[in-house]
Amino acid sequence: MKSSSKENMILKLALLISSILYFVLSYFIKREDSILLFSSIAMLFAAYFCIISRSDISERSFLILIASAFFFRFIFSLATPALSDDFYRFIWDGRLAASGLNPFSYLPDDVANQSLLSGSENLELYAKMNSQHYYSVYPPVLQLLFFISGKLSFGSNFVAVLILRVFILCAEFGTFYFLKKILEHLELSKSKALVYLLNPLVIIELSGNLHFEGVMLFFITASFYYLLINNLLYSSIFFALAVSTKMIPLILLPIIVKSVGLKKGGIYALIVTFSSALIFLPFIDRQLISNIGSSVGLYFQKFEFNASFYYLFRWIGYQLSGYNEIGIIGKVLPIISLIFILIISLKDSIKDINYVFFNKIIQIFFVYYLCSMIIHPWYVSFLVLISVFTRSRFAIIWSLLIFGSYLTYSTLPYNENIIVVGLEYSTVLAWFYCEKKGLKFTQIFH
Repeated sequence: MKSSSKENMILKLALLISSILYFVLSYFIKREDSILLFSSIAMLFAAYFCIISRSDISERSFLILIASAFFFRFIFSLATPALSDDFYRFIWDGRLAASGLNPFSYLPDDVANQSLLSGSENLELYAKMNSQHYYSVYPPVLQLLFFISGKLSFGSNFVAVLILRVFILCAEFGTFYFLKKILEHLELSKSKALVYLLNPLVIIELSGNLHFEGVMLFFITASFYYLLINNLLYSSIFFALAVSTKMIPLILLPIIVKSVGLKKGGIYALIVTFSSALIFLPFIDRQLISNIGSSVGLYFQKFEFNASFYYLFRWIGYQLSGYNEIGIIGKVLPIISLIFILIISLKDSIKDINYVFFNKIIQIFFVYYLCSMIIHPWYVSFLVLISVFTRSRFAIIWSLLIFGSYLTYSTLPYNENIIVVGLEYSTVLAWFYCEKKGLKFTQIFH
């Protein structure tokens, strides 16, 4: 009895500390405040580990923890995102669409130079945007959400942020709904959902910093659930919605086709293609493909951040030629990634949508990320979600370590610390290797 009372006290203390820290992170800490940021993150993860390492969560405690998970998200409701400035482009695209302009057809520079958007609020967006010289790359589902925020915010950036955050919060509720149904179908403990719902990176980056992986994860979780119950029509439609939110789920099509069989898989892929085309239809014009293509091309041949193998190849390139071979490496790495993704997807049979299926998905995304030139913290949220259905926990370790990438913003001009990046990836790769070897210490989390 005393032991149970002590554990409940620890649980309450962890939730109280987390509430205070999320409030401080929401309204008082900026991304350049390294010491405050990392100490807060460390304490949040300590509380998180304390909770998810428990194996005796009662029904009452589970409900309290679920309520706490969404309470933590609501703490950010009135806050301006502090760790990312991507949201300025979200609002900008919404204002363009609300003004009757196709956001895929206009560079922010051109809009500003031609005064197509006026007002101090829009000037603020342009000044603080990190993508003034690039066409929008955000797919139609996001553009619809941006458009709604542009229509309903009445020119207020604060209201636009609030509306966008409501969309993400609603998506997170939906993710929890389907997460719980998948766990029930797989006959796994519903308390495993806490691995995702209480994860500090997921809470901070999605609800806090307005990254729309939260909406994509809702659609992909719904798609997986309907795939599990063999409703391929609903699954393919939700998959198309996921792709039309963030393009990255496309790399999962081969393993889905493999898992349901070639005939059904072919029909599935056709429905995804047709549905995605319908969703893109309102935005299609003569310049759409070339404009998006130019921005995506720049993404793969100009930008670099918190990468792993790319930095190794970049160093080799410097030794051989004396300069950064990003143009070549940016073309080769996606090919390497695609080859390994196909090998993982097509190797061995998948008789049911179960642990093996989800474990392969984790491997696919891990390979993709290892071969990417840019890995922002919120990217790892997908791996955290899928780890709920497996025994893999390296993504949880990564969700903590990847916050080290924010050290880049502690100085002006921004300067990435390669030692920190090296420690991040060497630790994650070591943990992944130990999991593959079945070492027991990797299963310390629930």
